[in-house]
Amino acid sequence: MPTLQSWKQALLSRLPAPVRALLGDRLVRNVGWNGVAEFANRLTRLVTTVVLARWLSAQDLGLAAIAITTFEILRIIAQTGVGQAVGRALPSQLASTCITAHRVSWAICLGVAAAQLVLGAIIAYVTGRTEVFLMIACLAGVYLTLPFGQIQAHLIVRDNRLHVLAKIALVQVAADNLFTALFAVAGFGAWAIVLPKLVTAPIWVVMMRRAQAWEPDPAVQPAPWRPIVSFAAAIVGSDLIVASRLHFDKMLVGAILGVEALGIYYFIFNAGIGFSLSITQSLSASMYPHLAELAAKPRELLARYDQMLIRAVAPCSAVIALQAILALAYVPIVFGPRFAPYAYLVTILCASAVTKPVYDSAAQLLRILGLVRLELAVSTAFTALSLLALASGLSRGLEAGIIAMSLATIAIQVLFALAVRRAIGPRVIERQTAAATPAPDLNEPAGASPCPN
Repeated sequence: MPTLQSWKQALLSRLPAPVRALLGDRLVRNVGWNGVAEFANRLTRLVTTVVLARWLSAQDLGLAAIAITTFEILRIIAQTGVGQAVGRALPSQLASTCITAHRVSWAICLGVAAAQLVLGAIIAYVTGRTEVFLMIACLAGVYLTLPFGQIQAHLIVRDNRLHVLAKIALVQVAADNLFTALFAVAGFGAWAIVLPKLVTAPIWVVMMRRAQAWEPDPAVQPAPWRPIVSFAAAIVGSDLIVASRLHFDKMLVGAILGVEALGIYYFIFNAGIGFSLSITQSLSASMYPHLAELAAKPRELLARYDQMLIRAVAPCSAVIALQAILALAYVPIVFGPRFAPYAYLVTILCASAVTKPVYDSAAQLLRILGLVRLELAVSTAFTALSLLALASGLSRGLEAGIIAMSLATIAIQVLFALAVRRAIGPRVIERQTAAATPAPDLNEPAGASPCPN
C-alpha cells in the first residue's frame, strides 16, 4: 500500500527540476513552514479582526492598543538576545551556555514583569484610566511563563528545526485569535484582546517542552554570564529599537490625535501591515540559523546571502506588494462600509513593508558578521527618522502622518540594504579573510567583548 512518503516522492518527481531544487532548499522550506503558520495565523486573525471591527468601539480598540503596545515592546527584552547567544555557542560549551542563559532568562523576565507594572501605573496615571493598568498588569503575567520553555526554543532554532517552532506558534496564535473573537462576542470589550495572551501562554510552554528535552545538568559548570549578557544586550537594543518604531507610532497617534484616532490607526495596522510584518519576521527567523552555519567562512557566507535575496527575500517582498494592492478591494468587503474609507491608508501602510525583507536580511548579515553595535546605531537612526516623519505628518492629520512615515521608511530601508551589501559586507569579509579570524567564543573570559567591531 502506498505510503505518504511515496506519494510525496511521486508528486515531486512530476515537478520541473528548478521547482524541485527550490523545494529542496532548506531555507525555502523553513520560510515555507513559517509562511504556512503565518497564513493560518492571519486567517484566524482575519476572523478576529472582523469580529472586533463589528463588536468593539474605537474607544475599546484604543484602550487595548495602549496595553498591547506596552506589552509588545517590553516582550522584546524578554525574548531576544539570549537565544542568539545559545545559537552561536561552541558545541563543547553548549551545555554550560544553556545553564547560564536559563538563569539570565529568569532574571530578565522577572525584571521585565516588574518594569511593566511600574510603566502600567505611570500610563494609568497619565491617561486617568485605571483599567489600562489592570490590562497591563495582566499581560505582565505572560513573562513569568517564558523561562519554562525558552532554552528549549533556542535549542530548536540552533538545530534549524524551524518547522517545529512554526507548528507551536500556529497552535498558540490560532488559539489566541479564536479566544479573542469569543471574548469580544461575549461582551468583554477591550479585555477581549488582552486576556487571550495570558490564557494561551501555557500552551506555548507545554508544546515547547514536549518538542525539545532540556534540563540543567548539576555536574556542568555554568558559563561566564558577562559575555552572554554583553552580546545579548546589543541584540536586544537593536530589536527594541525596531519594536519601538513599530509600536511608538501608536503612542504618537494617541498623544497627538486622541484615543479614537488611535483606535482607527490600530485597525489600519492590523488589517494590513500586521500580516506583512509577520512575513518579514518569519523570514528573519529562518535566515539567522541558515547564515550562522557559515559564520567562520566569510566568502561562502556572502554567497549564501546573495542566494537568499533571490530565493526568499524577493518572493516575500512580492507577496507584501500583492497584499498592498488587494487591500483596496478586501477592506470594504471584509470589514464593512464603516472602515471602507480607510482602505487606501491600509494600502499605503502595507507598501512601507515591501522593502522590509531586504532591510531585515541586511540586519541579519550584520549580526552574523558580529557588527551588532552598527546594527543598533542604524536601527536607532531609522526609528528616530521614521517617527519624526510620522509626528510631522500627524500635525496635518492621520492620512498625512501615514504617508510621511511610509515614504521615510521605504527610503531608509533601501539605502541601508544597499550600503550593507555593496560596502560594509564585502569590506568586513575581506578583512576577516585576511586575518583568518575564528568565530567569536561567547564563553571567553568575563570582560572580553564577543562582538569584534
